[in-house]
Amino acid sequence: MELSALLEPLAGTPQTTLALAVLLLPLLVFVLLYPAGKKLPRQGDWVGIGATGLAFALSIYLFTQTWNAEVSHSRTVWFSLPGGYITNFTAGILLDNLTVLMLVIVTFISLLVQLFSVGYMYGDKGYSRYFAYLSLFTFSMLGIVLVDNLLLLFMFWELVGFSSYLLIGFWYERPAAIAASKKAFLVNRVGDIGLLLGLFAFYTYFRTFDLETLRALMGAGEWLNGSFVTSYTLQGQLWSVELSPLFLTLAGLGLFMGCVGKSAQFPLQVWLPDAMQGPTPVSSLIHAATMVAAGVYLVARCYTFFTVDALTVIAIVGAITALFGALAALTQYDIKAVLAFSTISQLGYMVMGMGTGAHDASLFHLTTHAFFKAALFLNAGIIIHAMHRGLHHAHLPADVDPQDIRNMGGLRKAMPFTFYTYLLAAAALVGLPLFSGFLSKDAILSGSWAWAQTMSQAHGNSLYYVVPILGFTVVLLTAYYMGRHLWFMFFGSFRLPFDARTLRLSVGQEIERVMLVPVQLLAVLSLGIFFSLNPLSFSGSWVMQGISLNQLLPEGTFLASRLIEAVTLQDAANGTAHLVIGLLSALLGIAGIALAIGRYKGKSSEALLQEQPRGTLARLTYHHYYLDAAYNRMFVRPVLWMSRMLYRLDKRVIDYTLDYASKWLVVFSKIVKWFDKWVVDGSVWLIGAMAKVLGRFGRGLQNGKVQSYYAYSLFGFILIILYIMLN
Repeated sequence: MELSALLEPLAGTPQTTLALAVLLLPLLVFVLLYPAGKKLPRQGDWVGIGATGLAFALSIYLFTQTWNAEVSHSRTVWFSLPGGYITNFTAGILLDNLTVLMLVIVTFISLLVQLFSVGYMYGDKGYSRYFAYLSLFTFSMLGIVLVDNLLLLFMFWELVGFSSYLLIGFWYERPAAIAASKKAFLVNRVGDIGLLLGLFAFYTYFRTFDLETLRALMGAGEWLNGSFVTSYTLQGQLWSVELSPLFLTLAGLGLFMGCVGKSAQFPLQVWLPDAMQGPTPVSSLIHAATMVAAGVYLVARCYTFFTVDALTVIAIVGAITALFGALAALTQYDIKAVLAFSTISQLGYMVMGMGTGAHDASLFHLTTHAFFKAALFLNAGIIIHAMHRGLHHAHLPADVDPQDIRNMGGLRKAMPFTFYTYLLAAAALVGLPLFSGFLSKDAILSGSWAWAQTMSQAHGNSLYYVVPILGFTVVLLTAYYMGRHLWFMFFGSFRLPFDARTLRLSVGQEIERVMLVPVQLLAVLSLGIFFSLNPLSFSGSWVMQGISLNQLLPEGTFLASRLIEAVTLQDAANGTAHLVIGLLSALLGIAGIALAIGRYKGKSSEALLQEQPRGTLARLTYHHYYLDAAYNRMFVRPVLWMSRMLYRLDKRVIDYTLDYASKWLVVFSKIVKWFDKWVVDGSVWLIGAMAKVLGRFGRGLQNGKVQSYYAYSLFGFILIILYIMLN
């Protein structure tokens, strides 16, 4: 196939034009609000909300026009480089089922977060700057979703990292917020190094970043004698590419490294808990559908490029992350820390699903997780807001933490609306039947079990079953830590020395009305009926059907196509297994909640208020396995030590040497100046003076008198005679 023909410009369609408008609207808001937001009425919050609302409306329209319809793709030449065999660099917009689904999720969550922020951030001195940053963040994520090539995706990927840096460190007067924003930025750069290497590994051999072209080249290739072989024509010359499985695996894992950083997978998940230093609506936006979901979206977009070995590594990393995140959530007391580690665990689920061939199940869980996790964080924001209000009215010491769930209790009576919306979202997170999380988790567990069966039969090794077993274990742990979480906050009696009713905005109003609608919508969308007409079975889900591999990718265009086909067939044949897996998942969820209630129900308020993590494992998980301390010892301290040594070398050796060298250079230059002035210039002056004297003498002899010339001749003749006589 001719590579240049595959990269020909494609005319835009009405759909791609609207998609470009969706992309640019948040950018225009940022350009307007950042420099001039304070001068606008209400500091311009209505501009951001209105533009995001329009983007959401356009996304809904694009969804209706694109879902299960023809793919829309526009492409233009971005720039060209001189050279005989360098293809044009293109830029374009690709609209398929996955794109429009993510468009709706991102714009919807962003709209609700901005509405919620009107009440939550009211009176903050950085109010307009906050909405500007939210718009920049939304623009960055929409760029990742819409672009059709890996180079542009990487650019928006980095812009998302920069935007998150701004939002996490929004309250820059707090040292903890600044440290958290730097940590998030630097840890993500570690993963991005692998992503960049993966991008250029594929570009080196295929000479393009265009996703559709790369898929076509992969589809045209085949495995011969253990190597992947494909060919293409460029400017009339045939290019044959032969790649080893090891190279393809490493290149694919390079791409996955970007996901490890952005989606907080082990061992780079350390930045996500600290990201809670930003405003709570920011936490909701980061955790629900944007930044952390970008890594899973990247793996889905690049699913074509992963080998069986790469997918196995991805499955293992996802399972480990899911387990470690759930274990850490068991012992946390900060309301947002519990949800942060929960997000790490759920992202591990998604990545595990990707690795086990349950591509559609992972994206399904990404979709459901967006709604119930956004609801949980916004409700957490309501509780934190109320706790600040109560502590302010009660004049308690500043060291009382309003985010510590040990300081809460009995909130279901004082804040019933928050309790019920929180309960709906928590049920979806646990994966109880009739809720969205049950459907998507069941799909991932079923897919991972089918994968384990396929791989065990192919390799004769039962260790592959460890991955789905870890998945089931996490179901139990998730139910336990959410049961504990809910009990600490909403049950028993209020544990601080003031009336819990002072947490309410007023006697008849629980929270600000502008904060009410977002959590209500998100809590309702945690029900499974919105994703499948049968809320007890994922097989009929319209989301699953629309984002399946067969829908998004032509058959045979991914390296692990045989594995995916085998897993799909195994999954389809296990109808009874699906029922067992769903029942087991539900029972584990109920058991986890029951265990949590059984442990904490009989404890007094004083015991709950004073609870601390006890035991080695509890302390280990409470401190996040001491990963920060380990990284500090292995990487941060050596780098700081090296930087100090280099600083001292620079100051005491290089600067000292240069300083004294410059001084000696000045002395030498003065010596050279003296020599030049008195020796060189003096010699020249002396020669000139002598020439002048001799000239004057010679000029005196040349007086024009003949008799003088005769006398000079006679004198010269006499001298000659004397010379002859003496010799």
